Formats: sequence, C-alpha cells, structure tokens
Amino acid sequence: MADSAVWLIDSPVSMLAGEQIAYSVDWQGATSVSAPHATVYRNGADITAEAMDAGDAHVITGSVLTLKKLRALDADGGARYVVLMGALVDGNQERRKLLVQVVSASAES
Repeated sequence: MADSAVWLIDSPVSMLAGEQIAYSVDWQGATSVSAPHATVYRNGADITAEAMDAGDAHVITGSVLTLKKLRALDADGGARYVVLMGALVDGNQERRKLLVQVVSASAES
C-alpha cells in the first residue's frame, strides 16, 4: 500500500483548541464494517484517554464509522494529532490515519 493510501482523503483537518468533533469515515463499497477502534497520538505519545470522550462510543451505520468525539486539548494550540482508526471491513482489518492540526484561538494564521 502506498504511503498516501493510509491517510484519509480529507486529511489534514484543522480544529480550534478546546473544540470537540466526531469525525466519520466512509468505507465506500463495504458491505460489512465492525469492531471499530481508534488511537490518538501527539508527538508519538498515546493521548487517547485525554482526547477522546470515554463516555462516548464509536458508531457504525452501514459503511460509515463515526468515531468517538475528538477533543483538541486547550493547551495544544499549534500541536498536531494523528488519529489512527480501523475496523474489520468485509473481513479485512483495515486502518487509516487522519492528521489534525490544532489551532490556538488567538492564532492569526
């Protein structure tokens, strides 16, 4: 698989520090999607417990996986997160990455 194939088409995305968004992935053409999982990294460190709402759940509707809400931590303006997500798609374990650029509310660019 080419390196570009592991990144989602919409990657990178931007979020404001303090913002919370539930991102969705469409496994186009899939007939079965199950066993979703996701890990959030900042500078190679796993911050999933801080950045994903533990009270939330990953949701699958048809071929669309909606992840738990991702929270851009207040102190992370200027940081980059890598969200590694995956699921069992038509019997294959598939994984993709989403690059999230966290922007400080006071940033001018």
